[in-house]
Amino acid sequence: MTRSRKRRLLRRTVVSAPIAAVLFATTGLPAAPDTTIETSADPSTVRVLTGAAALTGGMFQGLIADFEAESGYDVTLTVAGQDIMDRARRSEGDIVLIHLGFTPLNDFVTDGRGMYPATVLSNSVALLIPPGDPARVRKLDDPFEAFEAIAETESPFIVNNLGETLYITNTLYNAAGRPDPGDWFIDLGQSGPPAVIAASQRGAYTLWGLHPFLNLRVERDLNLEAVIYNDSIMQRIMATTVVRRPPGQVNEEGALALQDFLTDPATQAEIRRFRLGSLEDHPDIDEPIFWPAGNQNDN
Repeated sequence: MTRSRKRRLLRRTVVSAPIAAVLFATTGLPAAPDTTIETSADPSTVRVLTGAAALTGGMFQGLIADFEAESGYDVTLTVAGQDIMDRARRSEGDIVLIHLGFTPLNDFVTDGRGMYPATVLSNSVALLIPPGDPARVRKLDDPFEAFEAIAETESPFIVNNLGETLYITNTLYNAAGRPDPGDWFIDLGQSGPPAVIAASQRGAYTLWGLHPFLNLRVERDLNLEAVIYNDSIMQRIMATTVVRRPPGQVNEEGALALQDFLTDPATQAEIRRFRLGSLEDHPDIDEPIFWPAGNQNDN
């Protein structure tokens, strides 16, 4: 994912250190109290906190490598969980990439801890279909039409009670005219992997984020296939916020340079061109899985 082009970048300290894109897995431990980090930020390094959803197939890591090569900054890339904004409050990152609707992000910005978010990209939720595809939706492009077909054929559909997937399910259900749930519309009270595993075991349809589904599919056998992940109802916008802290505690200049890079039209085009189909683990995913969202900013 290399290219030769000029872009506007903020002034920064040029360093000769090698590229360092360091990926840390979240520990899942409880968040520590909100305390101030006294150590000074390294002006040659940009620390990125991100949710895992942007990392599918190495897309975001590739953009980071491009930024390092063009800007002279080093970047540390840390994957965080639900405590991501708590970590930002502790100045563990200079910039955060997270879903725009994440409530702690709203609190972080309204509390004055982060700059107004800049939208970067959308990742995807997918309709997962069982072997045989009894509702015949594989070749459809419209999730609303697909859900209507599932309802009309009374093919089993298992509700995934994660917030975003439940919201999409309810939208599709209402658009279909609130059909009689009968025995086909199944709510086991499960969320995430348990709901998807249940759908695989029962030969049912369900919804889930494309990123976690692909990861789970590598870890275990799933009798499900991801389809219809490129409609707007299936997309979730991710945005960056630059952390505001007292001078010296974060590299604000570097963070703004990275945000400028990510929202640049040339980078947005790279996001649109990315495909998973050439990767060994996902040869069946041959359509875009990330969508540019920089046009949502005040350009």
